[in-house]
Amino acid sequence: MSTSSKIKMGQLAPSWREGESKTITFSVTEECNLACKYCYMTGKNSKNKMNFETAKKAVDYILSNREIFDDKAVIWEFIGGEPFMETGLIDQISDYIKQQMYILGHPWFDNYRFSFSTNGLLYDTPEVQNYIKKNMGHISVGMSVDGNKIKHDMQRIKPDGSGSYDDVLRNVPLWIKQFPGSSTKATFAHNDLPHLKDSIISLWENGIKIVAANVIFEDVWHDGDDVIYENQLKELADYILENNMWGEYSVRFFEPTIGFPLKKDERKRNFCGAGKMLAIDYQGRFSPCVRFLDLSLENKKGIYIGDSESGINTDRVRAFDALTLESQSNEECINCDVASGCSWCTGYNYDAADTDTIYQRATFICKMHKANVRANKYFWDKFERVTGIVSPRTEQKEQREQEEGDNGIEQKYLQFITSDDITPHCTYRNWRNTNNVMSREVVTKGLEFAYKNGFTTVFLGNAGVNSVNGFSIVNAKDSNLTENSIAVCDNDSKLPSGLEGNCILLICKENLHEMNRLIKEIYPSAGRINVILEDIEKWSNADIEVYTAQVEDLKKFIVDTYKEGNPLEVSVLTDRLNLKAMCNCDAGNNTFALAPNGKIYMCPAFYFDNTDSHVGDLESGIYIKNKQLLEVENAPLCSVCDAYHCKRCKYLNKKLTGEINIPSKMQCIISHIERNKSRELQQELIKENFISDKCNIEEIHYLDPLDKILNKTRSVKNG
Repeated sequence: MSTSSKIKMGQLAPSWREGESKTITFSVTEECNLACKYCYMTGKNSKNKMNFETAKKAVDYILSNREIFDDKAVIWEFIGGEPFMETGLIDQISDYIKQQMYILGHPWFDNYRFSFSTNGLLYDTPEVQNYIKKNMGHISVGMSVDGNKIKHDMQRIKPDGSGSYDDVLRNVPLWIKQFPGSSTKATFAHNDLPHLKDSIISLWENGIKIVAANVIFEDVWHDGDDVIYENQLKELADYILENNMWGEYSVRFFEPTIGFPLKKDERKRNFCGAGKMLAIDYQGRFSPCVRFLDLSLENKKGIYIGDSESGINTDRVRAFDALTLESQSNEECINCDVASGCSWCTGYNYDAADTDTIYQRATFICKMHKANVRANKYFWDKFERVTGIVSPRTEQKEQREQEEGDNGIEQKYLQFITSDDITPHCTYRNWRNTNNVMSREVVTKGLEFAYKNGFTTVFLGNAGVNSVNGFSIVNAKDSNLTENSIAVCDNDSKLPSGLEGNCILLICKENLHEMNRLIKEIYPSAGRINVILEDIEKWSNADIEVYTAQVEDLKKFIVDTYKEGNPLEVSVLTDRLNLKAMCNCDAGNNTFALAPNGKIYMCPAFYFDNTDSHVGDLESGIYIKNKQLLEVENAPLCSVCDAYHCKRCKYLNKKLTGEINIPSKMQCIISHIERNKSRELQQELIKENFISDKCNIEEIHYLDPLDKILNKTRSVKNG
């Protein structure tokens, strides 16, 4: 069990039979005894009320169509307006539901719950209390308390304009006694943000230990609201930690799963339940959820998918069943670095859309979500420093990183070029022989930029900085090498004594014939060696022959390490064994370099080649023109290639071919020599029973993928 299992902060109350239950909602009345300022039900009135016959027909239809309603359990939900203004009707409907489930022998008879969300004004009335006692064990009630008195009375007002806090709060002790462990939903809008911290604390002090707080989706936010929001959350974070409240109390704002890039499977899901639920209005019409009822919409007409007479029109449900995050979101939302936990309401999306569609996501909440993420990270980072406990946010981050290959999670890195005389870690050198050093001011601003934008920091060279979330890449001869350092062997095999882990080996053209010797000397101190080939733009056919012989010898040595029980990983040979897709250099996508001049480059090579080739700075952020050219899908040679281990160096591409998405012939030949030797290595390891024979690398008869494309083109023409 993880240490964070003792942490309650950020957790919400568990949902009853989550994933197994169908929610069926009866809108029994459109009348309410409050006039909350932020309420999405803008069409409330005292006229439209459901009668028993309408509800009875809906229940009969639902219970007699098990092939449609085949969920294991059911939540019968009653809403208004304020549902307890119609407690007598609800009691009659509830009795009929129980009676019919029993008579029909329906599997829901032992798997149901009646659910309510109430403003609390009528909670202690005899009628409501009798209903609760009658159905106890099969009922859940949520009561809305917005915070402290100032905040609550600012929003949750009576029709005469007076506040409702005192009337609601008197019923909270009874509610908590009857439903211990329940949570409240506090909602924040523009004008009440300054009261956020005190409101959450007030709810906790009044015995409500779990607060499912949120900000509204609507277009109400002003400039600076996100700053107020973030500061209030940070002050709340400090209060929680100062008073050790994280083990007993919770608020949704500090949910540890929010603020990460989306996994591939998350992009294909829809996090709103519209369409999976069923809402029934006072006329007996069916909607995908309550937010599609007429009274919930301000700009559009309600969407109805059937009624109890004609049944459900499945064609009208198809759009909801097919809805995914990806299909309703713009590219900015899909690729957002902090997208997880950014919520939306499909009903409001529809109401705010430019056309009558549910496939246009409203993004008014964007800056507020990002502020929440920044405060969330602030809380959990400080939590770890104060308590010494690994936070659930860190566990979530590590879990996502482990799933990176399967789910497409891409971690972001910001490399700090601490000085111009750093030992290179890739295909670059200080060709201009400059001597700039990164100032403390640039380092500090860079760390702030990385923190705000979700970058892991990577220090190239030793800057004397201990980053909370990062590591350094330094020369193996550096006396300051730490456990968070990756050693670079610059055309030699000199490693510090006691080093265990990974290292980078630079090999220039003149030392090609020494590559295998150096690798053997580095092993077994380093169990993985990333080989970086320098000067390949100067290689000749003779160099290709030397390299081919070196890789052949390396292949045999790797087989021997398997036989010895201590397998060696070398990037140019073993990486291809386990890859099913391109694993290229991520420069310009998720990896960038910060130079001593405060400018941001796609990688250090662009900085050392031309300081004017920057793609942003710490003030304005990052902007890349024609960024789509960096994607493998828009690289015509790489997209048809299966040398998946190839780094696809964008700097060399641009330098040698003039196009950032087209590699040179020499780059492709080197990668395919490695690819084909990896195939031979795979066959030998399979023969020796060291690895399985799944996912065999196919035999090919070319070293340049352009030949593959040209042959296809010629075949088409000849055909």
